[in-house]
Amino acid sequence: MGARKKDLDPDVSIGLSLPLGYSNTGHFKQTKTNLEQVKSNIICLLKTMKGERVGQPEFGSRLHEVIFEPMDENLTDKLEESIRESMEQWLPFVIIKKLDVSLPDYERHTVNLSIDFGLSFEPGKSENVKIDFTQFESVINS
Repeated sequence: MGARKKDLDPDVSIGLSLPLGYSNTGHFKQTKTNLEQVKSNIICLLKTMKGERVGQPEFGSRLHEVIFEPMDENLTDKLEESIRESMEQWLPFVIIKKLDVSLPDYERHTVNLSIDFGLSFEPGKSENVKIDFTQFESVINS
């Protein structure tokens, strides 16, 4: 069954949804469409530090490294570069349509990311993922 057909079949699950949690069926929450799964994959990729994954030390992004450097006028550019670099390497079929990096609370060392994306094999569909980082914790908003 092809990727597009799986999207149309409500009885087929594509993968696991992040953050992990139980569904009302007693299993982990699962994704039902390619866009939902890619959204979870983007979160996983960007929240994983390079060197963190056993057996795949190159998997992940440099976001944590960049975020916790001293904030300067180039921080936004560095963050965008890190995101694009990781996505091109690990999710080359994802098309970033819009990428917003904001620093809403400079004193609290907060960074908010918003990515509008689509898939190369489904160019007419798109989705948004938001990831918020603070100096002491990371929060995922769906």
